[in-house]
Amino acid sequence: MKSWREYKDHKYDLEGKRKKFDTTIYSFDIETTSYLILDGEILPAIEYDNLSKKEQERCIKQSNMYIWMFSINTDVYYGRTWEEFKQFLNKLYENSEHLKIVFIHNLAFEFHYLKSILTFDEVFARTPHKPIKAYSKEYNIEFRCTYMMSNCKLANLPKVYNLPVEKKVGDLDYTKIRHSETPLTEKELGYCEYDCLVIYYYIKFLLNFYDSINHIPKTNTGQVREELKNLVRSDYSYKTKVRKAINTDGHIYNLLAFGAFAGGFTHANYLYADEIIYNVTSWDFTSSYPYCLCCFKFPMTKFRYRKIERAEDMSPHLAYLIVVNFKNIRSKYFNNFISKSKCKSLTSPVADNGRIISAEELEIVLTDVDFKLILQAYEYESYEIKESYYSVYKYLPKKLINFILDKYVSKTRYKNDPEHEIEYAIEKARFNSIYGMTVTNDIRDTVDFKDGEWVIIPFTNEDTDEQLEKRYKDGFLEFSWGVWTTSYARTNLQYNIMKVDEYQCYADTDSMKVRDGYDINVIKEYNEEVLKRLKRVSEELEIPYEKFAPKDIKGIEHPLGVFDNDGVYKEFITQGAKKYAYRDSKDELHITVSGVPKSGVACLKGDLNNFRNDLVFDYSHTNKNTLMYSEGQLSVELEDYLGNKYKVTDESGICLLPTTYVLGKAEDYMELLNQSTDRYKYKEL
Repeated sequence: MKSWREYKDHKYDLEGKRKKFDTTIYSFDIETTSYLILDGEILPAIEYDNLSKKEQERCIKQSNMYIWMFSINTDVYYGRTWEEFKQFLNKLYENSEHLKIVFIHNLAFEFHYLKSILTFDEVFARTPHKPIKAYSKEYNIEFRCTYMMSNCKLANLPKVYNLPVEKKVGDLDYTKIRHSETPLTEKELGYCEYDCLVIYYYIKFLLNFYDSINHIPKTNTGQVREELKNLVRSDYSYKTKVRKAINTDGHIYNLLAFGAFAGGFTHANYLYADEIIYNVTSWDFTSSYPYCLCCFKFPMTKFRYRKIERAEDMSPHLAYLIVVNFKNIRSKYFNNFISKSKCKSLTSPVADNGRIISAEELEIVLTDVDFKLILQAYEYESYEIKESYYSVYKYLPKKLINFILDKYVSKTRYKNDPEHEIEYAIEKARFNSIYGMTVTNDIRDTVDFKDGEWVIIPFTNEDTDEQLEKRYKDGFLEFSWGVWTTSYARTNLQYNIMKVDEYQCYADTDSMKVRDGYDINVIKEYNEEVLKRLKRVSEELEIPYEKFAPKDIKGIEHPLGVFDNDGVYKEFITQGAKKYAYRDSKDELHITVSGVPKSGVACLKGDLNNFRNDLVFDYSHTNKNTLMYSEGQLSVELEDYLGNKYKVTDESGICLLPTTYVLGKAEDYMELLNQSTDRYKYKEL
């Protein structure tokens, strides 16, 4: 790594017709220190957990940059102050006035420092504080986020993409206070250098698939989206079919996006919460969402109004979007799935960790798929369909189905092949992002960055109409397909859960974990039904069956949609959705807790009995931080861990505070579980 003063110039090539850009691969990274100011005393941020609650509220949280790195291909330059960085950019601009694209892994972090150093003329972000790209006209430079491109931690990029370098781990102690005059060892400088080199080799890898750095999609989902767009760009038959399905009515859009659309079913059976269960088998669907996209029928015409009063009035050939009001509704099963957050006119609800057990009244927007599931899983006094719209059911366009299946074949081809691990990782990532395309929603408030502040500009009805019309003209994908995909996937899972109800311990989107005693025939019969559907769809659409059930390198067939055994746990315990732990067949403990890294398993001290309410996942085991955005920072004389003093003047930054996570439950869920003798009372036999 070289000092920025050593930079003279470098050769570069230009591309682009109307707007020329420099083809050099540039990357940027910084290292920062977080510190606290408490009653005039400066403390390392690591001390935050040792403060009282009042002291934590009273202390000022600040941070500063103490080294920046900028790579020009494999040459990495560094400086210690922001003034040096601006001087370096001036030298770079003198060498090339053309647009330079600079890649940063997690631009959201660096941007909060850069915004006080540079003037940004254009910033693209979906949410405040999380820019995907940011352009500064002053230096004709555009920063782009490689984390958004890869959806992968920097430390994992070398392994996933088989890069010739690795991010160095543990060579820089972040708990120590440093500033721009703190001496850095060769080992520490090497750590800084490799952060930039990892980005360089990642971009170089992507250029095997894209003809220029400017054409690399800015998001992970965007890579597959761009591939499909290129495939159908001039296919007018495809576009005509899609346009017939695209809804341009604002009210229908609201019902789809803010009513009927829901994610996967993630839930614990309250019978077993807070108890250790032995011999639990985990069953996972094989590619649940792609299976639904390829093998089920979807709304393929615009939704139109039709008065429907009863479920019996619904045609099996039509998709329905309805608003329905239930009176005195109660679950027949232990596993409840109506989401409380989706209900309106909710009266006297009894909830199971956010899922409705019973209610005197509720109103909800549903697809016909979800509606029929509720009619089977719940009993009710009455229901009234207040609004109803219909569309014609058909398979998705054959070109789209083939695109999904081709991705599945490619992924499976490399499965279990040690010589093609990188190809498998790439194809798997692309295949898994296909569903995300169907629910990409560009109709949302505009996030802008003006005069150093994030501004949210609310979407108007006129904006919505304009975007819906744009979707129609594009003829690419229809949002309702994503809505129905999740409906089908939830229903496939829920029907199986209902059959093993009291044996079901936990479910998460495409998997269910069941204790000993469940009927294995439930799994076998479902898989047989899936195989029949695959063959039927293969024949109807005249697509080779081998694409629905491709073989891996060992000749093993992998049919879409079937249940696959993901192992047996010796012990299993859950405290609710996204909170469980287990001991596998090798006697190793694992945890899944939202917001806590896997390393937090050390807090169990080898015993699942410790996975209880109020379990503390401390920073020493998780290395988890909370980000505190700091504006208008005070200029202070900062003393580093070596005793050197230096005046830091960073106007904005991000203070990283050690995070302690405490395992807990919502009050109403605790109340439900405390009624241990009454847990079975909701079962309707």
